[in-house]
Amino acid sequence: MIFIVYIYIASALIFLYIFITGFHDEGNLIATVIASRSLKPTLIFLLAFFSQLTGVLFLGTKVAKSTIFGLFNIKVLQFHSEEIPVMVCAAVLGAIVWNLFTWVVRIPSSSSHAIIGGLMGPFVMKYGFSAINGRGIVLSVLMPLFTSPIMGFIIGYWLFNFCQRFLNGYSTHVKKPLQKLQIVTCTLTNAFQGSNDAQKGMGIFGLLIMAQTGDYNFSLPSYIIFFSAFTIALGLLIGGKRMIKSVGTKIYNVKVLHSMSAQISSLAVVVVASTLGFPVSGTQIVNSAIFGVGVADRPNAVGWLYAKDMLTAWLITIPASFALSSLFYWIIHLIGV
Repeated sequence: MIFIVYIYIASALIFLYIFITGFHDEGNLIATVIASRSLKPTLIFLLAFFSQLTGVLFLGTKVAKSTIFGLFNIKVLQFHSEEIPVMVCAAVLGAIVWNLFTWVVRIPSSSSHAIIGGLMGPFVMKYGFSAINGRGIVLSVLMPLFTSPIMGFIIGYWLFNFCQRFLNGYSTHVKKPLQKLQIVTCTLTNAFQGSNDAQKGMGIFGLLIMAQTGDYNFSLPSYIIFFSAFTIALGLLIGGKRMIKSVGTKIYNVKVLHSMSAQISSLAVVVVASTLGFPVSGTQIVNSAIFGVGVADRPNAVGWLYAKDMLTAWLITIPASFALSSLFYWIIHLIGV
């Protein structure tokens, strides 16, 4: 009976995590388009909502599977144990608390980093580091998470330089086409990154299902995919505005060409990562792409203090959420619920 109760609690917490990811992270994906006044905010929010919804529904579950199998030695975990749902509750709660804390104090952290650290904490406490797939976490989880922002920066820097030279003297004539082009880039970026972000939560559902069935074959029912899609899109719609000022002005005061360069750079990284099944952080990729664009244009106008905050969050989020989820797991055991 207690096993089923924790399954329901864990499921509710996972959906809450996906929703919080929507308003904590996904606003980054549309921030430059709105800050540069390329398109009307109402249009962009509706476009992003439906793009994220359809992206999660139709772009598969490759990231969800690689997140769980890349992170854990699945056969070390003892399925049919009441402990798995308890550990999932503590893991997701740790990520949620860290996300809410960073959201309130405006630290530009990533939900993707938070859930990775959160998942590791309780499982390491229970099974030791033998539960962690060392090679998998490096190659399939940590390397994509930490190298994708670097690629976003490099591509953003290169692309803006290229566009600036290619369009020199034609900027007034191409402004409207560049604005319209961002309908396409914004749609695709939200579809792929929304799917990538939602699938991290969906992967935890897959872990719960394996705990219930004892079957190591990863699968997700269609209703889980649908509600995950709706939840992350709703989170973006409700809370996405908060990130627009930070991303669109604190990093760099973006105009149309900056926005388009950052959008295309982010899209290139996100499409490759999602196609290969790698979990990546849209927050870090978009922010890094804007930094790349800003450095290419006017380095002295870049918000370097914000960059310092972003780098700090980049480094501390995984250990912080690891510590929080471990603490929650210990508290649950201490009070015996």
